[in-house]
Amino acid sequence: MHIREELQITKPLEPGHEVALALLLTREYVARLFDECLYEPEGLSDQQFNVLRILKGGPRDGYLVKELRCRMIYRFADVPRLVNRLEARGLVKRCENPADRRGSRVQITPKGLALEAKMFARHNALCQQVDRCLSPEERDALLGLLERLRNDHRTQLAELQKG
Repeated sequence: MHIREELQITKPLEPGHEVALALLLTREYVARLFDECLYEPEGLSDQQFNVLRILKGGPRDGYLVKELRCRMIYRFADVPRLVNRLEARGLVKRCENPADRRGSRVQITPKGLALEAKMFARHNALCQQVDRCLSPEERDALLGLLERLRNDHRTQLAELQKG
């Protein structure tokens, strides 16, 4: 269904508006799919799951909070609060950082590893569903276009933050 039909917009859209709406609505569909099928059944948010995945794939001694932030999909998250919530559930633990006493390292616990492993198959299946209607060529083209958009907007954000 065309974006204008789906959102019941009767007037023509500017090209930038149409692209922005299409991206936002697509993101909403994918987010809802993951929320309902993966995160909500386990009582996690997408950002908490992202932290678990980062820690699972990271070094044994874990990451500093600032290192987690750089690796997250949603870069403006309140990472210390996410870590606090995961720690309260016993999914991660903070350890003293011998190199810098001002910051602690965050590590995934055995309980966190077990939860991530439990969610792994569902996560994989959902990821495969995301682009199942695309041919390999279409997938590659979409990834290239999205990368180009991200690169352009990353540059715009950097310029906004400078001044």
